[in-house]
Amino acid sequence: MRHLLALAALLATTGCAGIPGAQTVGPVAACQFGEPMVETMLFLGMARPGGSVSRFEFGEFVEKEVATRWKEGFTVLEGQGLWFSEQRKITEREPSRVLIRFHDGSAAASADIEAIRDAYIKAFTQDAVLRTDRTTCADF
Repeated sequence: MRHLLALAALLATTGCAGIPGAQTVGPVAACQFGEPMVETMLFLGMARPGGSVSRFEFGEFVEKEVATRWKEGFTVLEGQGLWFSEQRKITEREPSRVLIRFHDGSAAASADIEAIRDAYIKAFTQDAVLRTDRTTCADF
């Protein structure tokens, strides 16, 4: 999971406009196109004690926990996380998934995101699920 923290620091360097309830990461600016929104990314590790999360299990999780909360839409990306293990003194590799959602930054949107994080941690015995938020401009 340490690899997720390094990636979060990199991702948190840009932003566009302030949105109520969202933490502004960059300078406040007007959108030339679209509307100010929050882009949230959740980084989900696929390794777990005794094995890994299968494609089937992940698909079931997305249908049950994510699609029911993010009806407006979202994106799932497959990734490969790398991080240095202080304990083993090697670079660890872990398959991962990234969920991306654009939303209004409301308390209700944040509560849904937190519910997904909590559900993933419990379902797949994870230490953490990294969440990044940044303000951006989006036009659909």
